This record gives sequence, C-alpha cells and structure tokens, in this order.
Amino acid sequence: MLNDHEVRRACIKELDLMNRFDAAFQADLVGANSTAGRIDKLRAKANPAEVGKGLASRLATAIFLYSFGGLRRAGTSTTEVLPPGVSEPDLLAACVGPDLESLTAKACLAELTQSCLYLHFDGVRYCFKQDPNVTLLIEQEADAIARDEGLAANQIKTMLEERMSGHGAAIPWPGASGENPDEQPRFQVAYLPLDFATKSTKERDVLASDFLEKCGSKPRIYKNGLALAIPAGDQAESLRREVRYSIAVDRVSKVAKKHNLTKEQADELRERKATHASAAESALVKLYPEVWLPKLDQGKITVEKVAIGGQPLQTTVNDGHLAMIFERSMELLPIVQARVFAKLNPVKIVELFKLGEEQPQHLGIRCSDVVSGFYSFLGYTRLTSDEVIQKAIARGVQEGVFGYYTGSAPTVGSDGKYQVPLARVRLNAGVTEDEVDLESGYLMMPGAIPVPAPPPSAGGSEPPKVTVGP
Repeated sequence: MLNDHEVRRACIKELDLMNRFDAAFQADLVGANSTAGRIDKLRAKANPAEVGKGLASRLATAIFLYSFGGLRRAGTSTTEVLPPGVSEPDLLAACVGPDLESLTAKACLAELTQSCLYLHFDGVRYCFKQDPNVTLLIEQEADAIARDEGLAANQIKTMLEERMSGHGAAIPWPGASGENPDEQPRFQVAYLPLDFATKSTKERDVLASDFLEKCGSKPRIYKNGLALAIPAGDQAESLRREVRYSIAVDRVSKVAKKHNLTKEQADELRERKATHASAAESALVKLYPEVWLPKLDQGKITVEKVAIGGQPLQTTVNDGHLAMIFERSMELLPIVQARVFAKLNPVKIVELFKLGEEQPQHLGIRCSDVVSGFYSFLGYTRLTSDEVIQKAIARGVQEGVFGYYTGSAPTVGSDGKYQVPLARVRLNAGVTEDEVDLESGYLMMPGAIPVPAPPPSAGGSEPPKVTVGP
C-alpha cells in the first residue's frame, strides 16, 4: 500500500508527518533497497511459495500505521487513548490470513526487528519512529570498522590464538614460511590467514609450495611433518562480518548514555552481542575444512588436498572446547582420511629403513635417524609425534623385531656382528616407552647382535653366563 506514491502522500498529509519519516520510508519501508523489500526478496528466493506476497512489507506497513496512537482504549473514557505502536498479538490479528500463517509472520517480524533501522520495540509494542534505533548505530559502527580492515582481522587472529593455546603443533596465521618451525619431531598444522582464500589458484599454489618446501631462505628438512589448513572463502567472509558487528555492538554499548539508550535497547545490545559472538564462533570452527599435504609425484613435490567434504566429524561446534579447531583438523587427518597416524607397527621401521639387508650400514640405525626419517622423507608414514616412534620401538624390542642399545654408534666386526657388550642390548625383553632414548638409542637387527659365547668343552672351567637384556 505505501509503495503507491498517491497513497503514501495522502497518508503523510492526513497524519501531518511532513517529511519527518522520509528516512524511515527509504530505509525500511518503500525505498529501492528497503529493509522490508530486501527481506521479501531473500525469503522468496529461499521459498518460492512466498514469491509476490510481500509478507515482510505487509507487516512493516501495518506496524507503521499503528505507530501514531490516538485510538480510544476500549472500555475506558474517551480521554484515554492507546500509545503509539502495536503488540505482537494485535499485529498478527491484523495481518495473519489464508496466505500468511502465524509462524511465518513471526519469522518475518523477527527479521524486521533485527534489520530495520527505524523500527523500535519496547518489550511490548512495535513502532516506527523518526529517530533511528540501535540497529542504525550498530550499522554505522560496522561500516567504520569495515573501512579499517585490520580491526576485524586482528580480533579474529586473537580468537584463533586463544583457541589454539596449549597446542604447540598448531601455528596460527604464519606470515612467511620461516614462521613454521622446522626440525621438530611432531606433526604441525599451519592455519593460513583469511586472505589466502581470496588469492588466485596460481598464487595459492606458489605460496603453498613455499610454505611446504622452505623454512625461510633454507630448504625445509621436516617436510613430512607439516600440513597447511586452508580457509574457506564463504566462512571467512561470514566470520569477518560477525566479528565486525560484535565489535560494533561493543562500541555502541560503551556510549549508551550519549545516545540516551533505554533499558530495552541496552538489553537488545546484549542479545545482539550474544548472537554475533555465537555466529562468529560457529564460522571460526568451520573456517578450515581443507588441509594440504606435501607429496612426491614422479620425483616432484606436489600438494595433496584433503577436504572434509561430506564426512561427519565427531568434534562439533557445540563441544564447548576452545581448541576444537585443531582437534577437527587432527580428526580429519588421522581418522576420516587416514593421512596421519598415532600408531606405528615396528615392522614398518624395518621396511622403510631397509634394516636387515646385507650391507653393514643397514644392520642397524640410530633412533634419532629414525625420527628424522619419518619427518623428512615424503612417502614415509606421517606420525602425530615422536612418542609414536618410542612406543613402536618399545613394542619392537619386546616382540624381537630388533634390539635396542644405548651409547655411541657401534661398529660391525668381521663376523657381521655389532661390537657391543651383549649385556647392554635389549631384545625380547620388556621395555617401556619411557626407557627408549630417541637421542642416544640405537636399533640393531637380531642377526647383527653378538651371540653368547659357546659352552665350555668337557672338563674345562665354565665361563660366566651372558644374557641378552637385563
């Protein structure tokens, strides 16, 4: 109705409004990009059954017509009139009909209340006023924040760092490859900044290669121990928006007295703060749905892209755990897609490092070289931490897969056996992972371990017994 220029002019003349509500008309009711019109378009796009009905515009028009009071209160004297505005029950009674049921009307009303700039709600009645509501104050602050890109970005980085606190294997927003540590025996995930999502495919590939292959100006040694978490463009934009509005609400709340905000408006600010904070948290947790890993392809380092896709994760937004972003990545890689492992069969150490071959250098290996190999050589099993190797070595010693010795690197004698005191070699013996020293420990194949001396000949003196292990 108000879209008709003649009707609107007659209404303005009858109510003696002059041009006091021009801003409300343009912003919320009949402007080319009015709030009510925008809501109608979005709802019609999501639900074709609402095309052409203009449900939000109908509700907004009704509220406007109720915004001037003056009606006599039923059952009272003629001097007592209703205040401006309309309660929700009266609004629904006026608008609900065959083409608008109450649930849809309430949903539209909630959207109008959240988005209109001149619609006020005092806890009982809805009313359009010529003065803006807190939504306009928030919008103005949000626009100012948007012009300073660093404000929202810094806030998001702080949120990310807080939620990854205590996880040394999580690296939030590295600015260069040198910020991703090298030579650390654990699997690390670098969470790339939001602007990575806006780069071209070529730029993303070049930057990813630099991160995965280099550490500053030097080649990266532990390439097999690094992954890149890639931000999703849609979630990044949603996160920026919610953080901007969260900061804007804070700013408006701090100057509430200056704007003479009512108690109801202060309560609305608190609700808006909680809403934007919750939406930002949801977007932050789902910000990194894809992880890139380095791999060898015909001798060249390429990128393997692992995405959540339709795979369900056990770590959800509602788990209430601040570090769940890292947990979701580590659930994706070891469990859903099986690219990183928290367990290792000791036989795998023998196979990958070619232990047991006839060459002397392959009869044994330092534990430190095993650690370095797993985190350096692409194609080797990716492990969550060096504790996995400790456990595998302890199990391998107990099962007789290899022996364990601590000390300086032993040499091999002419008999093909390591020249070490047999009593210091553990084989087929119980060893706890805490006893495995990954710095000074040495693994040796059973065939290269010295054998006990033969028993004495008849009548000779019996030599002392030598046992393998303690």
